[in-house]
Amino acid sequence: MKRGLRRWDRWVLIGTNHSHTMLHLGMDLSRTRLDVDVIDEEGESLEVSVWPPHRDGLGHLLRHVAERYGGAEAMAVMESMDSARFVHDTLVLSGWSVEIADAQKVKSLAPLAC
Repeated sequence: MKRGLRRWDRWVLIGTNHSHTMLHLGMDLSRTRLDVDVIDEEGESLEVSVWPPHRDGLGHLLRHVAERYGGAEAMAVMESMDSARFVHDTLVLSGWSVEIADAQKVKSLAPLAC
């Protein structure tokens, strides 16, 4: 990691920088971090990043996605946790579509998806 960068300033860009109409974001929320995996409409992973789950961190995430992917529509899914409602409401107020998944139900469905 470069000296002087905060933890949430790191991300790995995987895909190319072509335009997208729909982005799907898988989010794993913990108390200290929000792991985000950005996938395009064809299922190609574009980026994996880490952001803090507070107001400033979510603001950085929103600006980053807007600058990197232009006007692409964003649909996010995260598992339910204590602070999931705050993250959900913040992203929805910014125009994203966000769903909160029940972790137990997702865990029981995962083998079927494989």
